[in-house]
Amino acid sequence: MARKKIITVAALAASVMLRCSGFILAGGAQGTGAYQFLQLGVGARPAALGEAFAGVSGDINALYWNPSGIAGLERTELSMTHTLWLQGITYSNIAYARPALGGVIGAAFNLLATGDIQKADNTGLRLDESYGMTDTLAVVSYARSWGGLALGANFKYISSRLEEEASRSYAADAGALYSCALPWGRRLGLGLSVQHAGGRARYVSEKSSLPVITRAGLSMELSRNLLAVSDLKYIESVVSAHAGAEYTRALGAIVLAARAGYKNDTVKELGALSGITAGAGAGWNGYQFDYAWNSFSDLGIAHRLSLSIKFGRSGVKKMPAAVVPGRTVKGARS
Repeated sequence: MARKKIITVAALAASVMLRCSGFILAGGAQGTGAYQFLQLGVGARPAALGEAFAGVSGDINALYWNPSGIAGLERTELSMTHTLWLQGITYSNIAYARPALGGVIGAAFNLLATGDIQKADNTGLRLDESYGMTDTLAVVSYARSWGGLALGANFKYISSRLEEEASRSYAADAGALYSCALPWGRRLGLGLSVQHAGGRARYVSEKSSLPVITRAGLSMELSRNLLAVSDLKYIESVVSAHAGAEYTRALGAIVLAARAGYKNDTVKELGALSGITAGAGAGWNGYQFDYAWNSFSDLGIAHRLSLSIKFGRSGVKKMPAAVVPGRTVKGARS
């Protein structure tokens, strides 16, 4: 009876996570590990850029993609993202970072909630009762730069609850980002990160590995106002390609951004259109608002909304990283 309950809980959790993340690949190459919500991208800006962000510095969202990227932050920053996922699932996070201890320290908290899900018996008959599932992630981060090289690390506490069953685990991320000036005066960033290493999830008496993700990323300024990014992502023996571009334009004190990208990790099962991402942003006087859109074909559309606020003056000498186009203009990202 206990084993049947474990299997039921695991099946329900896997079903919910796979539906909300869109990682439905033939052969089950992805989605076999625990805590599948860890694969969901955080931040509207990275999501709009095709989830290619391992080579980007100076953005608080880098904490989730390559922790070394927060070494480029000059000011204290608070960021909040709310994601309207599929089937009524929501994914929210809050992140904070500030220059300190010779580098930049950060912390974040994420919550995924499914809302009420109607129960069914083992024959598929729907019951009057319902249940809910929640996943949480807490992160502490530190990054520091030496010239053009930045190193960073995250320590993570992860928990999941499905009815009366609960699981918790610990994991770590590590990343490096190198930036240099190209001969024609533009910046190039090269990043590498490993996420969710070292942890295992336990549901009652059974253990599962976490989805360890390796990212190699590149960012390049093509012009003063145009940034191109690309990532290769490796997880559970599957490699996927991600790429995007961002164009910014200053209108007085307001800086507008248009973004588009493509990722092929859902294309095989959901079709070519599921790889398209798009979004926009607006920044003014330390405030930044971003939106991202991604279709998952018949499963629905995911919407992300992010708001970030910068406080105070620069507290650390910024590494010469791959900068955001237009960031030197008043009101741009710094």
